[in-house]
Amino acid sequence: MDNLTRNVVAEAVGTFMLVFVTVTVVAVGPGIIPAALAYGLGTAALIAALGHVSGGHFNPAITLAMLLSKRIDTLAAVAYWIAQLAGAAAGALVVMLSSERDVVRAGTPVIADDLVSVGGAIAVEAAATMILVLVYLGTVVDQYAPASVYPLASGLTIAGGFFAIAPLTGGAINPARGFGPSVVSGEWDGLAAWLAGPLVGAVIAWALYQFVVAPNRAESGAGRRTRSSRPLPPPPGSSLLP
Repeated sequence: MDNLTRNVVAEAVGTFMLVFVTVTVVAVGPGIIPAALAYGLGTAALIAALGHVSGGHFNPAITLAMLLSKRIDTLAAVAYWIAQLAGAAAGALVVMLSSERDVVRAGTPVIADDLVSVGGAIAVEAAATMILVLVYLGTVVDQYAPASVYPLASGLTIAGGFFAIAPLTGGAINPARGFGPSVVSGEWDGLAAWLAGPLVGAVIAWALYQFVVAPNRAESGAGRRTRSSRPLPPPPGSSLLP
């Protein structure tokens, strides 16, 4: 199996498991706190398990930020997106087959029209995803930062973001998290929030890192010893750029 295929399989499997767990817990769990913990800790565990293979994106918004950062080429990015969306749909389908369609519908992110407008829903999803992507860029991409903290940092960020915005949008923070259950349940009311919000947030995070954080890090880091290795590198020879 070549490196790109291995990366894509890891992304599909990781996103499958993430959506399966989160849809189930959100739909039938005892409340928002257990759901936030399941989403966050599940993400952290999957990144720890598979991050060394593919980088542990499991989220099209993170892949977009890596593409903009030129850390992944276009072919690999498209392959990642397909794998993530397919894995998400498969995860939601397994939930339906093991229970019923209404369970998947209950676990699908939707906009709470009585609490927030569509624009507001997009904004809060963008804000939560922006923080998540900044965490990724600041721990995995930044050569002075400890990439080993990324799984836990990402998990805590997702748990906190979900807890903050779930009452408004369902707390997707990930287009795949919205796409999978929407395809299976036919519930598309949250489309604007879970698609546009995270992608906008990823672009903003990339811009902040690229034009604000990275130049300052380069100046302040002059003469400092950088880390010699990264726990989550793309495998040598893959279509991921070095």
